[in-house]
Amino acid sequence: MYRSMKKITLILLIFSTTIFAQIGIGTDNPQADLHVAGDMLIRDEFKLGALGTVASTDEDFMLLTRSKTSNPVGKVTKLDVSELSVAPVNIVDYSFSNISLDNLRDVNLQYDASKYIVGVANFRYLGDPIKKVNAGGTKSIGNFVVHTFISGGTWHLEIRNQTLDLDPSDSVSYEITLVVYDKSYFRYLNPITTDLGGNNSGSASSIPNLY
Repeated sequence: MYRSMKKITLILLIFSTTIFAQIGIGTDNPQADLHVAGDMLIRDEFKLGALGTVASTDEDFMLLTRSKTSNPVGKVTKLDVSELSVAPVNIVDYSFSNISLDNLRDVNLQYDASKYIVGVANFRYLGDPIKKVNAGGTKSIGNFVVHTFISGGTWHLEIRNQTLDLDPSDSVSYEITLVVYDKSYFRYLNPITTDLGGNNSGSASSIPNLY
């Protein structure tokens, strides 16, 4: 009976030592429960628990992600949030007044097109209306556009009626909300081109590969 109790005590001591041991991969001096010195490659699933609250005073906070573009797929990379100048998704409101006629032809928004995607989320037209004109027996208000585009490596904005202008004595103001996406968080998909053959309904020619 005494001999049996000694064996049980020894097993418990070994088990306790294993729990508090630090594991080092690529290092003989681990500084954490699991310390990896070098690259990590995970070929299957990569799961983490929920992130805790990060205070503004915390330093060296980074996010881990499993890359699908590495060769082979599965390299674990880090995103250093201290190097980001904007959040993943940003909402920015702009207001334009004292515009020549209604022609906001080209406003350089100064967002680097290699780093960001800029889209229109909301738009408001304030002021005098465009006067309708006769066109082929019907009344026309022209061709009004609101869109962002890339020029010279940065994002630009156009808001105007491309075929008609305000009366010189009239005035207009524009209010617009833009959504700015950081490309670090997104993957570009190949364009999908579909010929509808003169119809106004149909189906896209292919389904994008989201994975």
